[in-house]
Amino acid sequence: MPALVQGIHLVAAVVAVGGMAFVLFVLFPSLRVLGDEPRALLVKAVMSRFRWASWGAILLLLASGLYNIHLRAWEAPWGAYWKLLTLKIVLALGVFTISLLLTLPLPALESFRARRQKWLAIALGIALVVILISARLRGF
Repeated sequence: MPALVQGIHLVAAVVAVGGMAFVLFVLFPSLRVLGDEPRALLVKAVMSRFRWASWGAILLLLASGLYNIHLRAWEAPWGAYWKLLTLKIVLALGVFTISLLLTLPLPALESFRARRQKWLAIALGIALVVILISARLRGF
């Protein structure tokens, strides 16, 4: 069971981070060739589909992450491992928050979504730091 949960955690992270990288580095630059109306329609359609992939990945990451903490770290004494794990969790929650704010279809968030590319770049950068911390935690 632990290997399955770790696999789920890894796949969810790959989907989430890969999706952000695709949108940021492939989709957004490609949108420049479209006119305003087709661009808006495509962004709306893609973000609607990406919303479900993103939210699903977040739910899987939360569930599998909590299981992994219970399995691996719960009994560990406070020290470097827990400090890094806490930092990872806080940063991951930041990525989740940005992702949710970008994908929630609420009119009140339109000003946030207007700077979608900037926020997506920030979320991707933080997510890459989370991955580096995860790699370091594997060494404990």
